[in-house]
Amino acid sequence: MKKKLQIFVSSTFTDLKKERQAAVEAILKSGNIPAGMELFTAENESQLDTIKRWINESDVYCLILGGRYGSIEPQSKKSYTEIEYDYAKSIEKPTFAVVITDEYLNKKVKENNIDFIERENSEKLKQFRDKVLSNISSFYESPNDIKLAIHETLEEFKERYNFSGWIPGNNETQNAKLLEENSKLKDRILQLEQLNNYEEVCFKVPDLAEMTDYYQFYPSKP
Repeated sequence: MKKKLQIFVSSTFTDLKKERQAAVEAILKSGNIPAGMELFTAENESQLDTIKRWINESDVYCLILGGRYGSIEPQSKKSYTEIEYDYAKSIEKPTFAVVITDEYLNKKVKENNIDFIERENSEKLKQFRDKVLSNISSFYESPNDIKLAIHETLEEFKERYNFSGWIPGNNETQNAKLLEENSKLKDRILQLEQLNNYEEVCFKVPDLAEMTDYYQFYPSKP
């Protein structure tokens, strides 16, 4: 039964729009579900609580790290992006990161403006980058590199982890029906075991795949 994984995509926003879009496209193409800041709505909880809830409900955490450190959370003085990453690691959420190369960052700055590079918290960004690179990570020089990294990593993670994932509604209905039929079958077999005669009993039992086959059961003589 095919499961859909929910992938939480974390990054700064304005400088990585193309990269985030590439990640979302790769996740959808792989048959999975993207989640991230674009889906946040105003609710009666803090931004940090909302972030943690979304990460908790996701199967995998993916970080796209560019040339910006990001908005600072007032109490911790860390960026929300780093807080997300630290939280995912703290709850042992399957995590991976794609990190921008210096060459690609310079190219983005030349093509756009200096807003794509960190100016206020460069040391914090360096420390965060070093931390990320010490764990599962790869570099990217284009949005296509991000797509490839996501595809390869998700395939690897599916082999490594036993994800609960999301099961499509029609599969859940079918599964419930099979469980119900299985329960009826067990009850019927129990009845047969309690029979005191040795007559052949023939009855129809739904096959789990086709639900068309007939089976014969012969109670054992005492």
